[in-house]
Amino acid sequence: MNLISQYTAQRLGFAGLVPFIVLTLMALLDLNGDLAITLFILYSAIIFSFLGGVHWGLCMLDTDTDHRRSLQWSMVPSVTGFAVLVATQLPICSDSTLSFLAILALLHLFWLNYERRKVSAHAWYLELRGRLTFTVVALHVILLIISL
Repeated sequence: MNLISQYTAQRLGFAGLVPFIVLTLMALLDLNGDLAITLFILYSAIIFSFLGGVHWGLCMLDTDTDHRRSLQWSMVPSVTGFAVLVATQLPICSDSTLSFLAILALLHLFWLNYERRKVSAHAWYLELRGRLTFTVVALHVILLIISL
């Protein structure tokens, strides 16, 4: 990817943090705090589901290799993100905010670890993902703390 495209990807990645930051601030300031945390969880699950798409793109670029395993793993974020979205709507999970925040934070960290092993040829991407992921996880932790 050329440098201009990398800068665009970085700007878009950091723009994706805006809802996380705004919703965390809303929860901290108790401006519709419960709604802000619920929306934060939903947004986090949606963003997590988005992350597997990168691996589809990488597989499509390399036509000489068998990518069945990578394609299968690339489905983990979307299926898991969807499962979290469904679980948030189940009556039995109505009081599971702490669990959802913790699970999503761990999922974001797990996927970053997976990507560090699988996408090592794209150092700029891993640097960006590291910054974004650690910011997102820190915001999850903040919400966990204020939700106790």
